[in-house]
Formats: sequence, structure tokens, C-alpha cells
Amino acid sequence: MAIDRVRRVTQWLGALLGHGYLMVFVTRAIYQGPLKGLCMPMLSCFACPAAITACPIGTLQHFMTQGQVPWLLLGALVVVGTLFARMTCGWLCPFGLLQDLLYRIPGPKISLPPQLAYAKYGVLVILVVLLPVVTKVPWFSQLCPVGTLTAGIPWMLWDPAGAVGGRPSLAGSAGTLFAVKIGILVAFLVLFTAVKRPFCRAACPLGAILSLFGRVSLVRLHVSPACNGCGKCQGLCPVDHKVWEAPDSGECIRCLACTRCRHVQVGIGSPDRAVDPARDPLATE
Repeated sequence: MAIDRVRRVTQWLGALLGHGYLMVFVTRAIYQGPLKGLCMPMLSCFACPAAITACPIGTLQHFMTQGQVPWLLLGALVVVGTLFARMTCGWLCPFGLLQDLLYRIPGPKISLPPQLAYAKYGVLVILVVLLPVVTKVPWFSQLCPVGTLTAGIPWMLWDPAGAVGGRPSLAGSAGTLFAVKIGILVAFLVLFTAVKRPFCRAACPLGAILSLFGRVSLVRLHVSPACNGCGKCQGLCPVDHKVWEAPDSGECIRCLACTRCRHVQVGIGSPDRAVDPARDPLATE
């Protein structure tokens, strides 16, 4: 359980790192300092009044609308992916934290069809790359539930920039697009209570990018040959992954919850290395 507590702390810290301009609640002015040009390896809406960093997907779309290639951003994502794969999804992303918390709400629980995992690659290719290149509109940011929750709703409720500049509130200008954004957000929020991390697994384009490094990243999961496939790791996993079948799958977010089973350990390098359960006396069956 210790690793779960540590991960929960880092998830809250991730939320603070990306949205740490708490003075926004006093000044009602959005942060526009130098850190706004830094892309965190997690979803952090640039338009969020409290955001002090930028979203890598939003940045990628911006370059796509300009017909340019963001080499620095892509290089940073390659470094993060090569080192950790999707570990930031499990340890830092605030939207992942929200999904984990809402799934704890009692109620019917359903499994996500594994085929839907491919949908996030479609989101990446179509909404993040192709449509922005053709239409010059950042379509994923237009529809992203993270942006709606952390930026769209706050702007409509109290319009921080408008308050500073003396402009009228944006609340009266909400139209069809905003209604669609709210509908998407509400649908996901309801889904979060019944399905383990559906956004991460089927809709997140950043997860799609980082998942490409699952089999080559430095941080790996190692499953002991003694594993009998009992399914305990899948029950512990926030993305419902069958760790014993593919410990280096791109679907794994490296949250390490599965290491509570003595047959699964985190390591560096080759996934073929056997795990000695005696190396972890705190692990359990």
C-alpha cells in the first residue's frame, strides 16, 4: 500500500506543478510568465487560468496549424518516452488522478473492450495532426475534456482576463461548441465512475505518443516465470492491464501498483530477466 500512497502524493504534486499559479484566485489574472512555454509530460491546458506550464498536445497542434514541425517538443517526448514510457500518466497527470478518484465511487463497473485502445491513435492522427494542418484549427483542444474542465468552465464562470481588462463576461457568449464540450466532459465524468481510466486508454493522444515507447523504455516491468496468471495484477492496475501477458505493453502506465504481487517487479533493461520474489520481502501473493 505504501507505493499507492506515494503515487497519490506525486499525482497531487503533478497537479500543482502544472497548475500552481494559485494567485489567480486572488488576482483573477492568468499566469503569463516564462514557465508558460514549458511543456509538462502530461495534459495541462495552456488556457487554464492557474496553469504555469503548457500542454504538449496543445503545443503540437499549434505547430501543426502553422505548418511547422516542433522538433524541440518531439525531442523532449522521445526522451521522456525512452526513459519512462507512460510513467508520467500514472504518477503525474491530474486528469489520471481524477479518473482514479471517480472510479472509487460505488456503482456498476464495466470493462472497456480492448479494441478501443486503438482509438487514441486515431485521435492523435486525426484531431491533433491532420485536421489542424488542413483547417488551421486545433481541434483536439477545442474538444478536450481536460481543457473544458480546467479552462473552459472557469473562463465562462468568471472570465479572469475579462475581469482584468474590463471586458464583459464571456458567459453570455457560450454557444454550440461550448455545449458540445460540456457534453463530452459530462459523458467522460460519468464513464470515469464505471470504467478504469477510459480517457487514458481510448482518447488521450499524449498517451498514444508515449505508448510507442513501451517496449523500449528504460523503466520496465519484470514478471517472474513462477507467475500463474492469477489476475491479481490486473485487479490492481488502474488501466485494467493484464501485466503477466505483456509487461512492456504500451498500454501500461508504469504506476507500479502491480508490484504489490511478489511476481512483478520494476527494473531497468531487458524484460526477459527473471524476477526473484525473495528480492522483495514486502511483496505479497
